[in-house]
Amino acid sequence: MILSNDVFLLNQSLFMMNSLHSAKLANLNTELLRSFVTVVEQDGFIRASEYLYKTQSTISQHIQRLEQELDTVLFMPLGRKRTLTPTGEIFLGYAKRLLALQQEAQLAVAQTHIQGEVRIGLSRSLGEHLIPDLLSEFTRYYPAVRLFIDTGYSTDLLQAYHQGLYDLILTLELKPSEGTILGNTQMVWIGQQGYEWDQHQPLALAAYAPPCQFREMCTQVLDQAGIAWQLAFNTNSLNSLMSAVRLGLAVTVRTSHTLVEDTEILTPRLALPKLPALAIVLHNRNITEAENLLTQILGKQTIKAA
Repeated sequence: MILSNDVFLLNQSLFMMNSLHSAKLANLNTELLRSFVTVVEQDGFIRASEYLYKTQSTISQHIQRLEQELDTVLFMPLGRKRTLTPTGEIFLGYAKRLLALQQEAQLAVAQTHIQGEVRIGLSRSLGEHLIPDLLSEFTRYYPAVRLFIDTGYSTDLLQAYHQGLYDLILTLELKPSEGTILGNTQMVWIGQQGYEWDQHQPLALAAYAPPCQFREMCTQVLDQAGIAWQLAFNTNSLNSLMSAVRLGLAVTVRTSHTLVEDTEILTPRLALPKLPALAIVLHNRNITEAENLLTQILGKQTIKAA
Protein backbone atom coordinates (compact mmCIF):
# COMPACT_ATOMS: atom_id res chain seq x y z
CA MET A 1 0.00 0.00 0.00
CA ILE A 2 1.45 3.38 -1.03
CA LEU A 3 0.85 6.16 1.50
CA SER A 4 -0.17 9.65 0.36
CA ASN A 5 3.24 11.07 1.31
CA ASP A 6 4.94 8.37 -0.76
CA VAL A 7 2.75 9.28 -3.72
CA PHE A 8 3.71 12.95 -3.32
CA LEU A 9 7.42 12.13 -3.21
CA LEU A 10 7.06 9.78 -6.18
CA ASN A 11 5.32 12.48 -8.21
CA GLN A 12 8.03 14.97 -7.31
CA SER A 13 10.75 12.56 -8.41
CA LEU A 14 8.97 11.80 -11.68
CA PHE A 15 8.50 15.53 -12.31
CA MET A 16 12.20 16.16 -11.71
CA MET A 17 13.17 13.26 -13.97
CA ASN A 18 10.90 14.58 -16.72
CA SER A 19 12.39 18.05 -16.35
CA LEU A 20 15.92 16.71 -16.62
CA HIS A 21 14.93 14.53 -19.56
CA SER A 22 13.41 17.50 -21.38
CA ALA A 23 16.68 19.35 -20.73
CA LYS A 24 18.39 16.61 -22.74
CA LEU A 25 20.93 15.95 -19.98
CA ALA A 26 22.33 19.48 -19.99
CA ASN A 27 26.03 19.94 -19.26
CA LEU A 28 25.65 21.96 -16.05
CA ASN A 29 28.27 24.65 -15.56
CA THR A 30 29.90 24.76 -12.12
CA GLU A 31 29.74 28.56 -11.97
CA LEU A 32 25.99 28.48 -12.59
CA LEU A 33 25.48 25.87 -9.89
CA ARG A 34 27.54 27.88 -7.41
CA SER A 35 25.54 31.05 -8.11
CA PHE A 36 22.27 29.12 -7.64
CA VAL A 37 23.33 27.59 -4.32
CA THR A 38 24.68 30.93 -3.07
CA VAL A 39 21.44 32.78 -3.89
CA VAL A 40 19.56 30.28 -1.74
CA GLU A 41 22.08 30.20 1.12
CA GLN A 42 22.50 33.99 1.19
CA ASP A 43 18.73 34.50 0.93
CA GLY A 44 18.66 36.69 -2.14
CA PHE A 45 20.33 37.86 -5.33
CA ILE A 46 21.82 41.02 -3.81
CA ARG A 47 23.53 39.20 -0.94
CA ALA A 48 24.70 36.47 -3.31
CA SER A 49 26.29 39.05 -5.60
CA GLU A 50 28.09 40.64 -2.64
CA TYR A 51 29.21 37.25 -1.34
CA LEU A 52 30.58 36.11 -4.71
CA TYR A 53 31.90 39.58 -5.61
CA LYS A 54 29.89 39.65 -8.83
CA THR A 55 27.26 42.09 -10.08
CA GLN A 56 23.61 41.38 -9.41
CA SER A 57 22.95 41.24 -13.17
CA THR A 58 25.64 38.55 -13.54
CA ILE A 59 23.99 36.41 -10.85
CA SER A 60 20.60 36.87 -12.52
CA GLN A 61 22.08 35.84 -15.88
CA HIS A 62 23.58 32.73 -14.27
CA ILE A 63 20.18 31.71 -12.89
CA GLN A 64 18.49 32.36 -16.24
CA ARG A 65 21.08 30.26 -18.07
CA LEU A 66 20.69 27.45 -15.54
CA GLU A 67 16.91 27.49 -15.94
CA GLN A 68 17.35 27.38 -19.72
CA GLU A 69 19.74 24.43 -19.44
CA LEU A 70 17.28 22.57 -17.22
CA ASP A 71 14.22 23.79 -19.14
CA THR A 72 12.47 24.58 -15.87
CA VAL A 73 11.79 27.42 -13.42
CA LEU A 74 13.84 27.43 -10.23
CA PHE A 75 12.52 30.61 -8.57
CA MET A 76 9.11 32.23 -8.32
CA PRO A 77 8.06 35.64 -6.93
CA LEU A 78 6.83 35.81 -3.34
CA GLY A 79 5.93 39.38 -2.44
CA ARG A 80 9.02 41.52 -3.06
CA LYS A 81 11.32 38.51 -2.90
CA ARG A 82 11.86 35.35 -4.93
CA THR A 83 11.59 31.89 -3.48
CA LEU A 84 12.34 28.39 -4.75
CA THR A 85 9.76 26.56 -6.79
CA PRO A 86 9.09 22.91 -5.84
CA THR A 87 11.46 21.92 -8.65
CA GLY A 88 14.05 24.38 -7.37
CA GLU A 89 13.87 22.86 -3.89
CA ILE A 90 14.52 19.40 -5.32
CA PHE A 91 17.35 20.61 -7.54
CA LEU A 92 19.09 22.44 -4.64
CA GLY A 93 20.17 19.18 -3.04
CA TYR A 94 21.53 17.88 -6.34
CA ALA A 95 23.39 21.15 -7.01
CA LYS A 96 25.14 20.97 -3.64
CA ARG A 97 26.08 17.34 -4.23
CA LEU A 98 27.40 18.10 -7.71
CA LEU A 99 29.66 20.90 -6.42
CA ALA A 100 30.95 18.74 -3.58
CA LEU A 101 31.49 15.74 -5.86
CA GLN A 102 33.39 17.81 -8.41
CA GLN A 103 35.88 19.05 -5.82
CA GLU A 104 36.22 15.59 -4.31
CA ALA A 105 36.97 14.11 -7.75
CA GLN A 106 39.61 16.77 -8.47
CA LEU A 107 41.33 16.14 -5.18
CA ALA A 108 41.17 12.36 -5.54
CA VAL A 109 42.82 12.45 -8.98
CA ALA A 110 45.45 14.98 -7.98
CA GLN A 111 46.61 13.23 -4.82
CA THR A 112 48.26 10.39 -6.74
CA HIS A 113 51.19 12.42 -8.08
CA ILE A 114 51.52 15.73 -6.21
CA GLN A 115 54.59 16.21 -4.05
CA GLY A 116 56.88 19.01 -2.92
CA GLU A 117 56.58 21.75 -0.29
CA VAL A 118 54.51 24.91 0.14
CA ARG A 119 55.33 27.86 2.39
CA ILE A 120 52.12 29.42 3.75
CA GLY A 121 51.45 32.58 5.71
CA LEU A 122 48.09 32.93 7.47
CA SER A 123 46.63 35.98 9.12
CA ARG A 124 46.70 35.26 12.84
CA SER A 125 42.95 35.73 13.10
CA LEU A 126 42.34 33.10 10.42
CA GLY A 127 45.00 30.77 11.74
CA GLU A 128 43.27 30.68 15.12
CA HIS A 129 40.58 28.38 13.76
CA LEU A 130 41.72 27.43 10.24
CA ILE A 131 45.01 25.58 10.68
CA PRO A 132 43.70 22.32 12.23
CA ASP A 133 41.12 21.82 9.46
CA LEU A 134 43.61 22.82 6.77
CA LEU A 135 46.32 20.43 7.95
CA SER A 136 43.90 17.58 8.46
CA GLU A 137 42.32 17.77 5.02
CA PHE A 138 45.40 18.57 2.99
CA THR A 139 47.68 15.95 4.52
CA ARG A 140 44.98 13.33 4.08
CA TYR A 141 44.89 13.95 0.33
CA TYR A 142 48.55 14.85 -0.22
CA PRO A 143 50.82 13.00 2.22
CA ALA A 144 53.87 13.67 0.01
CA VAL A 145 53.48 17.47 0.19
CA ARG A 146 55.18 19.25 3.11
CA LEU A 147 53.46 22.34 4.48
CA PHE A 148 55.32 25.09 6.33
CA ILE A 149 52.81 27.42 8.01
CA ASP A 150 53.40 30.72 9.79
CA THR A 151 50.82 33.01 11.34
CA GLY A 152 51.23 36.75 11.71
CA TYR A 153 49.72 40.16 11.12
CA SER A 154 48.44 40.71 7.60
CA THR A 155 50.69 43.72 6.99
CA ASP A 156 53.79 41.71 7.90
CA LEU A 157 52.67 38.75 5.77
CA LEU A 158 52.15 40.96 2.72
CA GLN A 159 55.63 42.41 3.04
CA ALA A 160 57.20 38.95 3.43
CA TYR A 161 55.18 37.59 0.49
CA HIS A 162 56.48 40.32 -1.82
CA GLN A 163 59.99 39.49 -0.63
CA GLY A 164 59.44 35.89 -1.79
CA LEU A 165 59.36 34.34 1.69
CA TYR A 166 55.95 32.68 1.14
CA ASP A 167 54.41 30.79 -1.78
CA LEU A 168 50.94 31.91 -0.77
CA ILE A 169 49.36 33.90 2.03
CA LEU A 170 45.84 34.40 3.34
CA THR A 171 45.19 37.82 4.82
CA LEU A 172 42.41 39.93 6.31
CA GLU A 173 42.20 43.36 4.67
CA LEU A 174 39.83 46.30 4.84
CA LYS A 175 40.45 47.54 1.29
CA PRO A 176 42.47 44.97 -0.68
CA SER A 177 44.24 46.28 -3.76
CA GLU A 178 45.49 42.94 -5.06
CA GLY A 179 44.95 39.20 -4.65
CA THR A 180 41.77 37.10 -4.87
CA ILE A 181 38.92 37.80 -2.45
CA LEU A 182 37.56 34.48 -1.14
CA GLY A 183 34.90 35.91 1.14
CA ASN A 184 34.52 38.27 4.06
CA THR A 185 34.25 38.08 7.83
CA GLN A 186 32.49 40.53 10.13
CA MET A 187 34.20 42.21 13.08
CA VAL A 188 32.10 41.92 16.25
CA TRP A 189 32.21 43.15 19.85
CA ILE A 190 32.70 40.23 22.24
CA GLY A 191 32.30 40.30 26.01
CA GLN A 192 31.43 38.17 29.00
CA GLN A 193 27.96 36.61 28.87
CA GLY A 194 25.59 39.24 30.24
CA TYR A 195 28.30 41.94 30.27
CA GLU A 196 26.98 45.35 31.30
CA TRP A 197 28.75 48.55 30.31
CA ASP A 198 28.85 51.49 32.72
CA GLN A 199 28.85 54.37 30.26
CA HIS A 200 30.14 56.74 32.94
CA GLN A 201 33.44 54.83 32.94
CA PRO A 202 35.92 54.25 30.07
CA LEU A 203 35.23 51.04 28.18
CA ALA A 204 37.86 48.46 29.18
CA LEU A 205 39.47 46.80 26.14
CA ALA A 206 41.47 43.61 25.60
CA ALA A 207 43.55 43.50 22.42
CA TYR A 208 46.61 42.17 20.67
CA ALA A 209 49.72 44.33 20.48
CA PRO A 210 50.12 46.57 17.38
CA PRO A 211 49.91 46.41 14.41
CA CYS A 212 46.66 44.44 14.97
CA GLN A 213 43.84 45.57 12.62
CA PHE A 214 41.19 44.63 15.18
CA ARG A 215 42.82 46.80 17.83
CA GLU A 216 43.21 49.70 15.41
CA MET A 217 39.61 49.53 14.18
CA CYS A 218 38.23 49.09 17.70
CA THR A 219 39.87 52.24 19.05
CA GLN A 220 39.13 54.17 15.85
CA VAL A 221 35.34 53.61 15.94
CA LEU A 222 35.24 54.38 19.68
CA ASP A 223 37.07 57.66 19.11
CA GLN A 224 34.73 58.55 16.25
CA ALA A 225 31.73 57.84 18.48
CA GLY A 226 33.18 59.93 21.33
CA ILE A 227 33.32 56.91 23.67
CA ALA A 228 36.09 56.92 26.27
CA TRP A 229 38.17 53.73 26.48
CA GLN A 230 41.22 52.31 28.17
CA LEU A 231 43.41 49.35 27.28
CA ALA A 232 42.99 46.97 30.21
CA PHE A 233 44.61 43.85 28.76
CA ASN A 234 47.38 43.63 26.15
CA THR A 235 48.53 40.21 24.88
CA ASN A 236 49.68 38.15 21.91
CA SER A 237 47.88 35.01 23.05
CA LEU A 238 44.31 34.25 21.94
CA ASN A 239 43.72 32.05 25.01
CA SER A 240 44.82 34.85 27.33
CA LEU A 241 42.77 37.40 25.43
CA MET A 242 39.56 35.37 25.61
CA SER A 243 40.18 34.44 29.26
CA ALA A 244 40.24 38.13 30.14
CA VAL A 245 37.02 38.64 28.20
CA ARG A 246 35.34 35.57 29.70
CA LEU A 247 36.14 36.81 33.22
CA GLY A 248 34.59 40.21 32.47
CA LEU A 249 37.86 42.15 32.73
CA ALA A 250 37.39 43.75 29.30
CA VAL A 251 35.67 43.48 25.93
CA THR A 252 37.40 42.82 22.64
CA VAL A 253 36.85 42.99 18.88
CA ARG A 254 37.37 39.79 16.89
CA THR A 255 35.26 37.60 14.56
CA SER A 256 32.36 35.49 15.77
CA HIS A 257 34.49 32.33 15.44
CA THR A 258 36.51 33.55 18.44
CA LEU A 259 33.55 33.10 20.82
CA VAL A 260 34.23 30.76 23.74
CA GLU A 261 32.07 29.48 26.58
CA ASP A 262 30.52 32.22 28.74
CA THR A 263 31.09 34.94 26.11
CA GLU A 264 28.68 36.57 23.65
CA ILE A 265 28.43 39.10 20.84
CA LEU A 266 27.46 42.31 22.64
CA THR A 267 25.60 44.11 19.87
CA PRO A 268 22.86 45.08 19.37
CA ARG A 269 22.15 44.55 23.10
CA LEU A 270 24.75 47.20 23.97
CA ALA A 271 25.01 50.47 22.06
CA LEU A 272 28.53 50.00 20.74
CA PRO A 273 29.71 51.46 17.39
CA LYS A 274 29.20 49.53 14.17
CA LEU A 275 32.25 47.65 12.92
CA PRO A 276 33.24 46.90 9.30
CA ALA A 277 33.81 43.55 7.60
CA LEU A 278 37.23 42.39 6.50
CA ALA A 279 37.92 40.75 3.15
CA ILE A 280 39.62 37.33 3.20
CA VAL A 281 42.27 37.70 0.51
CA LEU A 282 44.40 35.01 -1.11
CA HIS A 283 47.77 36.01 -2.57
CA ASN A 284 49.12 33.10 -4.61
CA ARG A 285 51.58 32.80 -7.47
CA ASN A 286 50.20 29.38 -8.55
CA ILE A 287 53.66 28.21 -9.55
CA THR A 288 53.16 24.52 -8.70
CA GLU A 289 50.30 22.04 -8.77
CA ALA A 290 50.58 21.68 -5.01
CA GLU A 291 49.99 25.40 -4.53
CA ASN A 292 47.07 25.40 -6.93
CA LEU A 293 45.35 22.51 -5.17
CA LEU A 294 46.08 23.95 -1.74
CA THR A 295 44.36 27.12 -2.93
CA GLN A 296 41.18 25.11 -3.59
CA ILE A 297 41.18 23.71 -0.06
CA LEU A 298 41.94 27.12 1.44
CA GLY A 299 39.02 28.57 -0.48
CA LYS A 300 36.64 25.96 0.86
CA GLN A 301 37.88 26.26 4.44
CA THR A 302 37.77 30.06 4.51
CA ILE A 303 34.25 30.18 3.11
CA LYS A 304 33.16 27.99 6.01
CA ALA A 305 35.14 30.12 8.41
CA ALA A 306 33.58 33.32 7.12
